[in-house]
Amino acid sequence: MKNSKTTGKRIGVAIGTGLIGLVIVVALMITLPGIFGIKLYNVTTGSMEPAIPVGSLIAVKYEEPDQIRAQDIIAFEHRGSVVTHRVVENDQSSQQFITRGDANAQNDFEPVPYTDLIGVFKMHVPVIGAFFAWLSTMSGKLFLLALAAVGA
Repeated sequence: MKNSKTTGKRIGVAIGTGLIGLVIVVALMITLPGIFGIKLYNVTTGSMEPAIPVGSLIAVKYEEPDQIRAQDIIAFEHRGSVVTHRVVENDQSSQQFITRGDANAQNDFEPVPYTDLIGVFKMHVPVIGAFFAWLSTMSGKLFLLALAAVGA
């Protein structure tokens, strides 16, 4: 009888430790990139498919606009949204980028002013973008808090 209680306790401790560890890993994945100047975004449209699928989590880091070349992928602000498209041309004289989504037939209608640049695309992880976007909501934060509480 003592062995089954001891085994049950060990399993409970292992599950609790695992849940707390999971919360810590997720929290680090959310916060550590920012320390290194990297911003994370969720891809919600297919304009960059197949290179960057919908639902991907992308990492973006700021670079000086004059360092950005044609074929680089940049993230920029456009009418309250973040857009990630490929640079067709960096017009340094007018301080604007001409961009296009890989899945789009034509260049974007409006050039992107240097002042709207967020950064250069560094990498993506398929699928988990929507999950990370949800974690940034109040529901997601409460979920992580509840998970940590259950683990404790």
